[in-house]
Amino acid sequence: MKKTFFYIALAISTLSAYAQGPRSNSANNLPMVAPSDVWLMPSDDELKEWKTLNEAYSSEDADLPENMMRRYETIMEENPVMEDLYSGKCSWYCGGEVQRVTASSHLKAQGQFNYLPKNAHDFNHESAWVEGAQGQGIGEWIEYEFAGACPRVTGVKLLPGYVKTKAAWEANSRPHYLKMYYNGKPVCILDVQDARGMQCFDLEKYGPFGYNNADKPTWRLRFEIIEVYPGKKYQDTAISELEFDGIDVH
Repeated sequence: MKKTFFYIALAISTLSAYAQGPRSNSANNLPMVAPSDVWLMPSDDELKEWKTLNEAYSSEDADLPENMMRRYETIMEENPVMEDLYSGKCSWYCGGEVQRVTASSHLKAQGQFNYLPKNAHDFNHESAWVEGAQGQGIGEWIEYEFAGACPRVTGVKLLPGYVKTKAAWEANSRPHYLKMYYNGKPVCILDVQDARGMQCFDLEKYGPFGYNNADKPTWRLRFEIIEVYPGKKYQDTAISELEFDGIDVH
């Protein structure tokens, strides 16, 4: 009976902590920012179909039948996350550029697969940065460096977890709260939803970040894991993609 009351009290305490948000939020009085939009990943079957069509479409002697071309275009148009990653449409990246991506740690390569920091900015949903610390990676971080002349950033787009398949996404931990720093100074906490898709965070009211001035030094945005959604199989916490939106491009 005592054990039963203990576990009930523990559950209530845990739920209360989640309701209040991460302890770091109260300690630093940082604003919590929820995504303004979430673009879910296509189903695994649709991703396999898209990959086959994309490989054929991208080959030098590509000559897809009209029905296959229509299907490829339909998948892209109906899935904003795929269009964002692979369409090549105009965006902040028409003028913006990340110079370097570093992290506090990364998981060691396993066979042909690596989990380097750069994987979280390669515009590829099948790769991911996975932290390499013990446990769930609380306190681990990934950092992006920009030139002074780079256009300013006002938004972040995040693919949390290992999204390449539904099974991989569920197996690994995903960030729940990410503390964002600008040049070493805490700015806000991204309240990441436990959803397998691209999550768009509007940060204009806290920025813009950067200079858009060639006479200025490099600047940095860091994202620190402070709480996670636990994976069903692995403690490792993954981020498949973290990219940017902003101004000064057009």
